[in-house]
Amino acid sequence: MKKQQIDTEEIVKQVLSNVTESFDELKQNFDWQLGIDEAGRGPVIGPMLYAACYWPTKYHKLISETCKFVDSKQINEATRDRLFDVLTQLKGKVLTFETRELTAEYLSKNQLAHLTINLNDISHNTAADLIQNAIIKGYKITEIYVDTVGPKQTYRNFLQGKLQELGKVANIVVEEKADSKYANVSAASICAKVTRDYKITQIQQEILPNDSIGSGYPGDPKTKKYLENTNIRFFVFPKYIRFSWQTIKTIINDRDLNIDYKDEQEASKQVQNLKTYFPLQNQAKIYNYKSVTFSNCIL
Repeated sequence: MKKQQIDTEEIVKQVLSNVTESFDELKQNFDWQLGIDEAGRGPVIGPMLYAACYWPTKYHKLISETCKFVDSKQINEATRDRLFDVLTQLKGKVLTFETRELTAEYLSKNQLAHLTINLNDISHNTAADLIQNAIIKGYKITEIYVDTVGPKQTYRNFLQGKLQELGKVANIVVEEKADSKYANVSAASICAKVTRDYKITQIQQEILPNDSIGSGYPGDPKTKKYLENTNIRFFVFPKYIRFSWQTIKTIINDRDLNIDYKDEQEASKQVQNLKTYFPLQNQAKIYNYKSVTFSNCIL
């Protein structure tokens, strides 16, 4: 632990000792390059995390060679935590980063909606939002590196279109395994992975404090055991489970539960019918998302 702290301090000191401008000066007067990556695309439990990490192009070589960011999947937890500590200490001094949490509820709602949004489109929209947010904050983003989701050219064209909506132009690189090729994408992957791991720890403590839910991936034996043994009254699984995943659909079918996902149009008709019988002041708050009805279920 002591060695880890010394390494972190030395890396941060080495970077900052070579930076001659204030952060505001860097933000206002220099071109920046941005990398985006995600963590938790495949698990059935917990959120998917997106992250963007960006720094001035002027200091790209200094940051990448000193910090030695790599794809988060290629390093162990201790190393990820150390590098995330480096990022945290450098944030607001020579770089910055931002994360987006896409909860299991959010993913399920969009993928089970009347007008479905698939996971690729959700990913593309989230990446675009991170880029647009950086630009709106005043960063001059001239280079963007993204780990591809779906066809590369389609993804690139989509992001380019979002930039044009803001009247901006940037060099956009969308590639497979960008998290192992570009330092800012590697840094983003570390931000996303460490943040998601923290979220999973919180979920673990809430829903199964005396045992383990595993990694959340469908093939993890601990995750499979948790899902097979869980049956919450009325809702079957807690809100941290992605109901739109085939793993969950299979378990629900195996339990002989008939689930009717009522779409928003049908729910809207039911609300109108209710208004006929109840005065406005007595109406309950109407939530505009999917309702789930369980039948053939012993409650």
